[in-house]
Amino acid sequence: MKKNLYFLGLAVLLSAAVVSCNKDDEDDDSVKSYLVKTISFEAEWAGGVQAYEFLYDANKRITGFERTWDGGDDGTFAYDYSVANKLILTKDDDDYAEYEVNAAGYITKEPWSESEWFRGEYDANGYLSKVYEHWDDVDHLKYEMTITNGNITKITTYDDDGVTVRRIKEFTYTIGDNVNGLHQANATDSDWKTVGNFYGKPSKKLVDYFEYWDPREATIVKSRSSLSYDFDEMDRPVKVTKTLADMSTEVWNYSYYEE
Repeated sequence: MKKNLYFLGLAVLLSAAVVSCNKDDEDDDSVKSYLVKTISFEAEWAGGVQAYEFLYDANKRITGFERTWDGGDDGTFAYDYSVANKLILTKDDDDYAEYEVNAAGYITKEPWSESEWFRGEYDANGYLSKVYEHWDDVDHLKYEMTITNGNITKITTYDDDGVTVRRIKEFTYTIGDNVNGLHQANATDSDWKTVGNFYGKPSKKLVDYFEYWDPREATIVKSRSSLSYDFDEMDRPVKVTKTLADMSTEVWNYSYYEE
């Protein structure tokens, strides 16, 4: 049985969505969580369907994923945790990325070249709080997250000078717990990078809607995107639909490992 749920305000209790390999110590152990097996994303603007199938070890730690584009092979990725303070990622057995990580396993540096990189800072509770872009031998503040009661409630985006605010995005959440750790409010803009909590903890609730605007405009005009959910018979989200301000949609589909 599939239940189609459209959120109006904060009135509906939800289950969770995507994977979180490193669970919050405050999570309710009586609520069963599921590792996500597959994610697919489609939108009219994308021109095709991007899909991922994730693999885990016996400790439920992500070991890699298969990526496809419109059903065709798009790379086999594998994570290597064997080097202290490093996370090494390969694609089709070739080097793809080497990240620096902290004691919690969160990525603190993602090199783009020898002189340019992403640098992440995390708060005392394990949430990504600031993102810097390093270039021209200087760290430039790019994103700053506001965390309230375990939820990322605002993402502030800065211009290249690291001072001028060019975008504000504010999130409103449902009352339902995000049991399996869907990263719906993050600065990486990626469906695969956040799987495994490499960029800190996800918000504790699921997003109802978010609004965004440019504070530099003389007249502030806010745009809104809203999320709706389909659930399976085990109350697991199997489809998440985002309706954007222009009424176009983006759709994520999920399947889960049963154990």
